[in-house]
Amino acid sequence: MSANPNWKGELQQLLRVHNTLHASRSKGVSHRTMEARAESLFRSFKLLRHLGYQLGPASLGGRHVRHLVLHWCGLAAPPDAPPPTPQAPPPHAYSAAYIQQQLSFLRALAGWIGKPGLVMPAERYLSPEQRPLVRRHLAASHDHSLSARHTGAGDVLSRVAAIDPWVGVQLQLMWAFGLRRKEAVMFCPQLADVPAWALPANADATTGYVSFLRVKRGTKGGRLRYTAVRNDVQRSALAAAKALVRSPGDHVGRPGRTLKQALERFKYVMRRAGLTRDQLGATSHALRHEFANDLYFELAGVPSPVRGGLGLEPEAMLEAYLEVARQLGHGRPQISGAYLGKMAAPPAARAPQGLAPGRPRGRGEGA
Repeated sequence: MSANPNWKGELQQLLRVHNTLHASRSKGVSHRTMEARAESLFRSFKLLRHLGYQLGPASLGGRHVRHLVLHWCGLAAPPDAPPPTPQAPPPHAYSAAYIQQQLSFLRALAGWIGKPGLVMPAERYLSPEQRPLVRRHLAASHDHSLSARHTGAGDVLSRVAAIDPWVGVQLQLMWAFGLRRKEAVMFCPQLADVPAWALPANADATTGYVSFLRVKRGTKGGRLRYTAVRNDVQRSALAAAKALVRSPGDHVGRPGRTLKQALERFKYVMRRAGLTRDQLGATSHALRHEFANDLYFELAGVPSPVRGGLGLEPEAMLEAYLEVARQLGHGRPQISGAYLGKMAAPPAARAPQGLAPGRPRGRGEGA
């Protein structure tokens, strides 16, 4: 087998040609996805070479993928594996989410080199007793919101605002509307506020709320969604954001900073304020959990499963989960389980038809 000394150049050429495209759909991908995909593929081939496979990207085969999966699961090498190099790291057990992500990047590469179907689901590379190592458990087993840690969101917001008022407003928007960090930093309040009567026809919103936010900048894949303005906390957050910006097209990232600098500043302020997993046991993402659970309570009339809520019919629960997913920017009700807990099995004979009349449907689009 050739040592393939130019494997990096070959991989870089493949990335140059294909990395801007989605692996299975006719659309582009974000810069973040392109960066993560490139880093992962270089890391995987470097690991393969340490494990004894001196191959280039076009030579990737099933045995190589299987060895990677075993290595990522912290398991011993397959019997037919070549001797590893002295630089080979020991097997390390990564999370199921990490393993699934790495395989998705390898699956994209397999399509680029004319080997679609080469990369199988992770479970196919493992024995039955090993398969739980690569199974993702999407449903939350406990409440990840700040209130579950006996920490008021208002106290955290005050600490953050004292350090940096711009980041304080960004965090306030995350709490009020369930925005992701990047969505909050790129948020343009003057452009986002949409009265209910001005919603496009496909938003399918009722008159239950008087206005919605149009959220698109910074979303995953640039997917548009509409998030309902439901209460005074949200109206206060929106007013604070509007007061911060100078002109209609401005966002709430501090002027003069690039997006990368603004995101780094956000992380720095979170560390200063103690809103980290090491210090508080939670990150800013806990505010998105807070939003999801509060919205579910409003829609369903009972707390979510992770907050001890019981007694809701499966069909009604499915509709509420779907609406929470939409306002978070997802399209499948199962995604809400990561915030709300395990959803009851829906009736098999009927698909969700939306919420009852009079209940709003602020749309989110895509997964």
